[in-house]
Amino acid sequence: MIEKLIELEEKIAYLDHTIEELNKVVFRQMQKIDELEEMIKHLSTQIEQLRDDSKGGAQVDTDRPPHY
Repeated sequence: MIEKLIELEEKIAYLDHTIEELNKVVFRQMQKIDELEEMIKHLSTQIEQLRDDSKGGAQVDTDRPPHY
């Protein structure tokens, strides 16, 4: 009976350790996801600014070059 109790305590300790390690992994993943979301927002803003700049300021010359 005592052996079974010791075996169960060992399993619980192992499971607690595993859960703690998994929690650390999930936490690091959430940090990375937050970082990547912030980068996406920043890049999206830059793309929109570039689109606005190309629409308003610089005109693309669509005429044929003189040698045609």
